[in-house]
Amino acid sequence: MNKVWENDLVGVLADVDQSELLYRDSILINKQDSLQFFVRIISQPAESFPNVKAVTGFYSDLEKWGFEDDYTQPEFIRKEKLREWLDDRLLIFKVEKRIRYNHEEVYNMFGVRVMPKLPSYEKDLKLIPVPIFSKKLSGLDQREFTSRLVDKKFVGRIAEVSHETNDTPPIVLWKEETDEDEHFSVYGVFEKHQYAHGGFNFELRDELKKADLEEEWLDECYLTDESPNVAFVPIGIYEELLHRIEEQEAVKVPASESARENYLQDTGSGPPSIEPQTSPEIQSSRQEVAVSVMEKPSSEINVSAPKGNEKEQEFLELLYSHTQDAGLIYRKENLINFHTSMKSSSLVILSGMSGTGKTKLVELYSQSLGLKGEQLTVIPVSPSWTSDSDLIGYADTLNMVYRPGDSGLINALRKAEDDKDRLYIICFDEMNLARVEHYFSQFLSILEMDHGKRVLRLYNDDLESRLYNSAQYPPTIVIRENVLFVGTVNMDESTYHFSDKVLDRANVLSLDVMPFTEMKQLPEKKKGMVARADEVDYDTFESFQYKNRSLSLHDDELALLWEVHQMMQNVNKQVGVGPRIVKQIDQYLGNLPVQDYILREDAFDLQVVQRILTKVRGSEDQLRELLGRYNREKDTVEGSLIIRLFDRYTNVSIFKESRNVIKQKAKELKYNGYTM
Repeated sequence: MNKVWENDLVGVLADVDQSELLYRDSILINKQDSLQFFVRIISQPAESFPNVKAVTGFYSDLEKWGFEDDYTQPEFIRKEKLREWLDDRLLIFKVEKRIRYNHEEVYNMFGVRVMPKLPSYEKDLKLIPVPIFSKKLSGLDQREFTSRLVDKKFVGRIAEVSHETNDTPPIVLWKEETDEDEHFSVYGVFEKHQYAHGGFNFELRDELKKADLEEEWLDECYLTDESPNVAFVPIGIYEELLHRIEEQEAVKVPASESARENYLQDTGSGPPSIEPQTSPEIQSSRQEVAVSVMEKPSSEINVSAPKGNEKEQEFLELLYSHTQDAGLIYRKENLINFHTSMKSSSLVILSGMSGTGKTKLVELYSQSLGLKGEQLTVIPVSPSWTSDSDLIGYADTLNMVYRPGDSGLINALRKAEDDKDRLYIICFDEMNLARVEHYFSQFLSILEMDHGKRVLRLYNDDLESRLYNSAQYPPTIVIRENVLFVGTVNMDESTYHFSDKVLDRANVLSLDVMPFTEMKQLPEKKKGMVARADEVDYDTFESFQYKNRSLSLHDDELALLWEVHQMMQNVNKQVGVGPRIVKQIDQYLGNLPVQDYILREDAFDLQVVQRILTKVRGSEDQLRELLGRYNREKDTVEGSLIIRLFDRYTNVSIFKESRNVIKQKAKELKYNGYTM
C-alpha cells in the first residue's frame, strides 16, 4: 500500500562510501537516461517513518531550482556536475512510499525545495524540526498565543511538521515580526498534543515557560521561505534550548485576559464561535464588548446567541459515538460542519463519491436526535421524475381524489404540520438522478421564503369542496420550522449537475474519505451497549440555533465577499455572491457550536467552498484568469486572481480548503477544458 508523509524532511546527498546504499554510487543514470540520486535524511522524521536506507530523488525534482542536465555529455561528467551542485546544498522534501510490481518498497522524494548549507555544516549534522507560530500564521498576537497555550486551546495549523500523536514537539517558536527585524521566542515544555481543523492544541508537562532565542543560536538554525513555519535546529542547540527553557520561571498570563476569554466561552456570549480575530479594529471592538460583559452582573447579561449549550454538546458526542458504532469514520470537523449546516440552512446537500456513507450519516443524525419512525423520511429519487407531481402528487379530477406521490413526502409534511413540537427530517436520496429544477421546482421557491410563509400548494382551492379526501389532503400544507431538508448526491456521469438556483439555496458539503487503516482503529462494538438518545424536540433544537436578525459579518469578511462577487460578475453577469448567500454565510458562522475543531476562520473558508465555489463553473476561456493555470511540474496554481485575493485577506482566513478546490478546478480546466 502506498503511503505519504506530508511533513518536511531535510536531507543531503548520500555519501559514496556508505555501505548501506543499494547501489555503488549515490548518483546514477537510470533506464530512462535520466539522473537519479539518493539522499540521506538528516532531520528527525515522523515516528511512523521506517528506518529506510535511502530516499530517491530525480533530475525533474531539481530542474525548477536551476540545475540543468546536459544529455550530450558523458555519464560521468553529468553525474559529477550534479554532485558538485548538491555539495553545498540541502534538500527539503516530503516522502512517498511506493510498492513496485515486484513488491519492492521504494521511497521517493516529492515537493523538493533547496536551501544552502550553512558555514557550520558538518557531515554528522542532525536537525530537529521545531514549529514556528506567528501572527501571520495563526491570526493571534503574542499575548493571545501565550494565553491560548496556557488554556490548552488551538493555536494554528502547521503542515510542515508531523502531527502524529507521539511526535509532540517539546518546544515551539513564536516569530514576532516588525518592519525592521524578526525576533524569536521559545515556549515549552509540552508533553501531549492534538491536531484538528484548528491546528495544534498542546498540553503542558507542568507550567508554561518562555525564553528568547539568542541571535548566535538562530544563526545556526535552518530557516527558509520554502518551509516558513518550521525551524530545523541542530541537535546540540536543541538540547541547550530545552535546558534553558526548563530553567525559566513560569509565564504569568494577565488574569483579566485569560478570565475574560474563559468567561466568554463558558457563557457563550456573542456568536458561539471561538475564532481569533486579526483585524485591529475588530479585535479592539471585541475586547471592549468583553470588558462591558465582565462588568455586568450575570443576571443582567442578555444575548441572543445560544450559550455553551450542554445538550448540544451531548448531542454532538452522541452523534460521533453513533457513527463509530455504525463502523463509519468521519472527522469531527465533518460532523460539526454538517450539524451547523442543518441548523442554519434551508437545504443541506451531502456530496461525495458513492460509498462514503452520506445517507447513513443522515440516518445517524436522526438517530442521535432520538427521532423515530416517520420523523425521518428517506425519499429515493427516481431518474424518471420530470415534474413536481412525481414528488408531491396530483388532483385526480376524474375520480375526484387527491393522489399523493409514492414518496411519502406529503404524509410526512402533513404529520409535521400537525405535530409542530417534534422534529422531522426529509432526506432526498440521490437527488440529482433527475433534474432537481423539474421535480423540486415548487420547493425551490418555498425554501426562499421566511418561515411562516412557506406554503406548499397541492391543488387549487376551488377543488377542495369537490375532492373526497380534501380533509386528509387540504389544498395547501404549511412547512414549519420543525422540518429539516437534506439531500445526498453523487457527482458522476449518471447524474445531473445543479443549477445556480439550487446552489443559491443549499449548503453543499463534501464528506472526506478517511484512510482505510483507521477502520481497524474503531472501538469494538459491544452488544447491547449502543447509546440510546432521548428525543430532541423542536424547542430543544431551536435552543441550539442562533437566529441573528441583523448582519454580523465583519467588515473584512464583507469586503472579501464583495470582491469575489465582482470577480465572478466579470466572468458571467448571471453568477455572483448574492445577498441571500451573504446572509446564509452569516447564519452559518453564528451557528457554530462551542468547540475547538472549526474556528471562525475555518468556518468562513468552508462557506466559501460550500456556498460560492460550487458556482464557479465553465470553460477554460471563461475561467483561466479567475482560477489560474495549473502547473503540473510544480503541482501549483499560477496567475489565479482569486488566490491573490485570498493572499490579501489572510486576516480573514488562510483559505486552505478553498485553495484546494481552486487547484482541483484549475486541473479540470487544464485536462478537460472546463470545470463543473
